[in-house]
Amino acid sequence: MFGILLTVSLFSQGLTIVGYGKSFITAFPENLSQFYPNTSRSLRVTALHDGTFVDIFYNGSSTPTQTIPNLMKGQTVTVVFPKSAEVYQLDNSTQSIRINSSKIIVVHSVSTANFTINTISAQTNIVQPDENLGMNYLIPSLNYTTFLTTFGISQSTTYNSFRLIIINAEDTENNITIVKNISDKIQLVNFTIPSYQLIQLQADASLMMVNSSCKIAVLLTHPCLHKTNCTCSMIVNQILPVRLQGQNFVVPFVQGITQRQLFMTSNDEASSLSQNNNQLTPSSSGYLSLSDMNNQYVTASSNVSLRLISPGLFIELIPENQFAACYMLPFYSNSKLAVVIAKTDSTAQVGLGTHTIVTSAWSVISNTQYSKAEITSSDPLALIWTTSSKIAVYIVEQSGETIFGGPAIPINEQPGSGCMLPGEFVVGDQPLKWTESLDYCTNPERGFACFINENLQIEFARQVNTTNVEGWIGLRQSLMTTAWYWQTNTTSASSSVNYVYWANGQPRANKIEICASLSLNGTDDFKWKSARCCKKKLPVCYKQPKNFGPLIMIATRYIS
Repeated sequence: MFGILLTVSLFSQGLTIVGYGKSFITAFPENLSQFYPNTSRSLRVTALHDGTFVDIFYNGSSTPTQTIPNLMKGQTVTVVFPKSAEVYQLDNSTQSIRINSSKIIVVHSVSTANFTINTISAQTNIVQPDENLGMNYLIPSLNYTTFLTTFGISQSTTYNSFRLIIINAEDTENNITIVKNISDKIQLVNFTIPSYQLIQLQADASLMMVNSSCKIAVLLTHPCLHKTNCTCSMIVNQILPVRLQGQNFVVPFVQGITQRQLFMTSNDEASSLSQNNNQLTPSSSGYLSLSDMNNQYVTASSNVSLRLISPGLFIELIPENQFAACYMLPFYSNSKLAVVIAKTDSTAQVGLGTHTIVTSAWSVISNTQYSKAEITSSDPLALIWTTSSKIAVYIVEQSGETIFGGPAIPINEQPGSGCMLPGEFVVGDQPLKWTESLDYCTNPERGFACFINENLQIEFARQVNTTNVEGWIGLRQSLMTTAWYWQTNTTSASSSVNYVYWANGQPRANKIEICASLSLNGTDDFKWKSARCCKKKLPVCYKQPKNFGPLIMIATRYIS
């Protein structure tokens, strides 16, 4: 891809991905579906901790259009939006939707259209938390006419190109650069997007890359993607930034999807894809076919994004380095199928809900260390988890002749006992001394925050509301040995210090700064420093991880 230089995000974003956060931004693409007017569009919001308050901002409003109060762990609210929420024009728009919450949540989007009695056009999408957004995106160079030819579709349409929706995720003007390749010449198009607004563009095969000065969300869509049965279905794919690409993939082939191709996007023009040590040769339009349908493990020579494409279905594949330990599955149809990929020697530790998946459900993927299971569920919300090696989970649903779905929502990266929620960080309201903070945090449900590993530091960055003050953590220096140790009342944290995240020049070597605080400002990357214990700072507490569930659909809210 012509070697354009890309930047890497800061530590606080990490190189891993989870589906939860405290702030989100999205939009509803246009859903034509044979021009049938009976369309619906909604968001499902699920709380991961008790006492969660959610604010929804719609259509440029600076005050919440709707507030959802006091959600408990596992409760889900469906928020329905009007037809006017669909982004149909090619230009700037205020039709973005922002979701902010007091504690971590997950957000899932669905758009449907009924155009016959038995067939529904439906597309679902994980709304990525702001943490997963970036400033550098590679765009699949898809030509719509070539797409139709590849899958043997002869229908013509007025909408002869894909579309790209770029949403400014920050409260400041965002400078955007579109990189195009026209007749082997690079062309740059520059423009700005105001705070929290969006722009919709045509996305033909010349469009390569989007770079920005601040975080953006990027949606690849088509309002009426033709299929082989003289119908069409809207598609939507939220593109992940370059930093979340990978090299190794297990392709989730599913019975019933007869036409399928892979499409690879990479910043390295020499990048190639191989299967069982055999290089896959792309067609002139860039599509790749697997040579062995029983061996679904493919490897790229450099970091890429990979999509499984079928008429009416785009699935962004989960790289092996981003497998997780727990997934939430929001279902919408009566045909609820989960495709689970796990290491063969750990399939006995994979569960659905409260039970492990039966041995007979698994089939070995040849020439790999993985097995696959296709699991059906009777519930509209389900959990799939592992207590050992990480897994990948995809949702595949069918309504009439329409197949839709994509990756499930990753909840936790670290295997535990069942589907474990991340622990909850609680920052006190009033500044206290270090010893007072220890007393404040210590009770049967929580203790002083002890960052015994990098995972906890990253989790804190995901959850905390940033301020310009500092907070006490459970780290102090021994007067006897001068060694630093963790002061904890839980059995899961070790007193020894094996991980540190000190700011430059910290800790200072003196006998009066023997307690540790951290910055609550994300721009400082939440670095630690030594301080006098008698200083007053906000106490930072930690509630241990809990098992997630049960999941409950509790209400429907309407945005007018």
